[in-house]
Order: sequence, then structure tokens, then C-alpha cells
Amino acid sequence: MALEGPSESKGVRDRIDSALRDLFDWFTGLPREEAIDFRSDILETVMLKPSALLLTGMGVLLMSGTVMALTGAGWAMAWFAIDALLLALRLIPTFLHERQGRQMPAPLARMVVMSALVMCLIFGAGCSATVLMRTKPLMVVATGSLIGVVAGLATRWAALPRLALPAIVVIAMPFCAAVATVGNGMFRAGAVQFAVVIAATGALTLQNNRTLVALFRAERRNRVLATTDSLTGLPNRAGLIAELNRLRTAATDGQDGEITSLFVDLDSFKAVNDRFGHSAGDRVLAAAAARLRAVAAPHFVCRLGGDEFVVVMSSSDRAVATFVARHIAERIREPIEGCAAEPVLIGASIGVAFGSIANRDAEQILAEADMALYLAKDAGGGRHAIGSGLRVSA
Repeated sequence: MALEGPSESKGVRDRIDSALRDLFDWFTGLPREEAIDFRSDILETVMLKPSALLLTGMGVLLMSGTVMALTGAGWAMAWFAIDALLLALRLIPTFLHERQGRQMPAPLARMVVMSALVMCLIFGAGCSATVLMRTKPLMVVATGSLIGVVAGLATRWAALPRLALPAIVVIAMPFCAAVATVGNGMFRAGAVQFAVVIAATGALTLQNNRTLVALFRAERRNRVLATTDSLTGLPNRAGLIAELNRLRTAATDGQDGEITSLFVDLDSFKAVNDRFGHSAGDRVLAAAAARLRAVAAPHFVCRLGGDEFVVVMSSSDRAVATFVARHIAERIREPIEGCAAEPVLIGASIGVAFGSIANRDAEQILAEADMALYLAKDAGGGRHAIGSGLRVSA
């Protein structure tokens, strides 16, 4: 029998994570586009810090350990052992990433959440079995512990209502049934009361979910506004820094960190403002930005400020960069109509720089492209310059 190679193992892991990712998107109950946008925010709300995870885990172990110590039952021993194993599987990666100051990768975070779900379900079954033993002190402890776990799901997992609500029902309903059978039905009223509390907790989960989603949407709108240029609709300088930081993070995770930056400056734009006025100048800027975005797509394009734009390409292919730069210059120099009393003629000078983003900050990269831009300007404009004076092309 052939052994499974590394590529086959990676393929299996990727398929499992893809299935979990799609499942978590469904758990949110949101439209798919929003579920994708809010993935990292949602994972952050359901993940516990090491200290909180340790405290909640010790509470779970205290319950199962108490039942094991007082009853000596085999199922209680198995319950405690499984709880200890699941807690370790959650606590170790959480502690290690916290210590390194790094966010846990999303695939691992999803696995940690699923292990937490398994732990909660086993906890509910263990508490139900504890009640059936009819030991009053243990019944009281089990009831309080289960209420605490259910309340934690209602708050901590509110961002995943399609996961939290079924989990609450699956955990609580067997417990209610067990309570109803104790003492020849003497505790049926208590079982009904517990079911009402669970129903109220479910309603609280939905309310918390609405609050969280509204918060996510407001934060996303604020981030978009903070990183978007209002005139052109392109990302602004803050958006550029965020994009470069994203590429740097991807590079540290093993992806290619080579990028190309194109610094674009419009030629003769001041004359447009002087001749036609600033309102016409704004319309010309918006038109030039639309052309630039169309030419450079699908690469990242932003307005740095004034009549300066930046294009970032996540590769260092010089042939592609040269093609894009030439195409930008050609498209920008075409007459712009409808923005002023007559067609407007401007041009574009472009500085091109290459390098790795893995160990350099954004300002360094922009400075190199800016230096190349001035070479293009000094050569007469309407052209591009590559690198630190290595080549200037019309």
C-alpha cells in the first residue's frame, strides 16, 4: 500500500478547512458576502484568551472531577479524562500564540472552536447523567454549572447563532428530561422552569447577535470611510498602508513577499485648476482615477493625495510592470471630455520600484518609487522610470 505523501495530506487538510470555513459562514446566519467579510471579527469574538480559557476549563474539570471523586463511576472517569484532553487541545495553541504575540491562524481557530463545542456537549451529557444518580448535592452543582455553560454560549457564541442555539438545546434538553424523572416527578416544575430559562437564554443569544452584527457593520463602514478617498472612491494613504501591511503579513506566513510599486503623478494638472477651476479639476481627477483603476485592474490602486496615485502589484515581474506603466501613460494622455468647457489634456509620469516587503516598511517602498518618479519627471514627463535611475522609458 502506498503511503500518503505530503501533498496528499495537505490536500486533505485544505478540504477539511474549506468545509469548516463554509460551515462557519453558514453558522453566522449572514449573507455570504458579509459572512466572508466578518470572518476574522467573528472568530475573535468566539475565541477566549488563555487566562479566561484556563478559568472556564478548570470550572468544567472541577465538575467532572467532583463527580468522579464522589462516585468512582467509570463514565465519570471517562468524562474527566475527555474534558482534560479537550482542554489541553484548546489551551496549548491558544497559550503559544498569545505568548508569541501572534493571532492564531483561522484554520486552527476553527478547530479550537469545534473542540469547545464537543466539550460543551459532553459536559451537558455528564451533568444529565449526574442528575440521574439522584445525589442532591451533585444535582445542585450540576444545575449551576450547566446554567453557567449555557449562559457562556449565549454571550460568547452570539456571532454564530446557528451553532449556539442548537448547542444550547442539545445541552439543556436532556438535562431537563433527567430532572423531570427524579423523585417520581417531584422536580417536574423545576425542569419546566429550567426549560424557560433556556428559552430566555436563546432569546438573549439572538439579541446579542443583532447587537454584534450591527457593531461589525458599523466598524466596517468606519474602516471603509477611513481608508477611502471621497473624491475618487479609491483607497487613500491609510488604505495603502493597510494593504502593504496585509502583504507583509502574508509574506511572513510563507507567501511570496515580492511586490512592485508604481508611483503615478499627473502631468500638467496644475494648469487644469488654473484654467478651468478646482471643480473641473476634481472632475478630471475622478476621471483619471477611473482610467487608472481600469488599466491597472486587478492590482491595488490608491490615491495618495493631490494628483498622486500608487499602484501595488503582488509580484516583481518587470515585463508586466513595464506593460502596465506604459498602458497607464497612454490611457491618461488621451483627451478627457465632459469635465470642462473643452477636452482636457494631461499626462502621467510613473516611477516603478521592485522589492520584497517581508522586512521593509511601507515608507521605504514608497520612497524608492517616488525617487524613480522624479527621474521620469526630469526626463520630460509622460513616461516611466524603473528602479533607482536604471532606466527611463517613454
